[in-house]
Amino acid sequence: MAAVSEYWDSLARGFCVTLWVGLHAILGAALGSLILGPLRLSKTRAIRVTSMVFIELIRGPSALILLFWVFYVLPLIPGMPQLSPLAAAILVLAVDGAAYGAEIVRAGIESVHRDQSDACHALGLSNLQTLRKVVLPQALSQIVPAFGSMARDMFKWTSIVSFVGVPDVLYVANNVRSQTFEAAIVFCLVAAIYWILCLLCAGVFRAIEQVLPLNQALRASRTSAQVVSNAKAVAGAAQ
Repeated sequence: MAAVSEYWDSLARGFCVTLWVGLHAILGAALGSLILGPLRLSKTRAIRVTSMVFIELIRGPSALILLFWVFYVLPLIPGMPQLSPLAAAILVLAVDGAAYGAEIVRAGIESVHRDQSDACHALGLSNLQTLRKVVLPQALSQIVPAFGSMARDMFKWTSIVSFVGVPDVLYVANNVRSQTFEAAIVFCLVAAIYWILCLLCAGVFRAIEQVLPLNQALRASRTSAQVVSNAKAVAGAAQ
């Protein structure tokens, strides 16, 4: 343990890189999901099929293979840029997360009763207005918990970025292990770091769930029902 303690600063920097990559990948995946999910439900067949094919193409290979393609193969195509390891890692994780998150968003939107969309159209609201003002606020109560679970997985997915030279916590840990030969201690520390990241991510998404409009309305409804029930019980006891 004493040998590993000399590398605390390096492990802390690796932790910061992992946190940076994970946060940006999750934000990118959330944005991509909110775009791809509604496109999967488009009334235009070409848009619906194109988005479905794109999602399945991304979900097919592993994220590591996609990372190798973007970082090593993409620059070989004329006119394509050579991305830095960090940019390639964030891009691949965000797109891969968006492909999985799109199905979460689609399922959340479909959980909202169709009659509400019909009522909005009858009032003259466009499809975009209906989605933004009526459907999505209700669907978020279904989307956020599922996306929060995926976000925790995305922090674990960041471990692949070390394969293209991003100095994340796993990359640093491997260097520490090779210099100290303390494999058990090093990888126990790495496991603890990922566990802490997942706990923090879970806490953030639970906090987000608490402030969602539909969840707040449901809590208020339960509270009112409980108050009425208690009032009836007191009145019955008084009689």
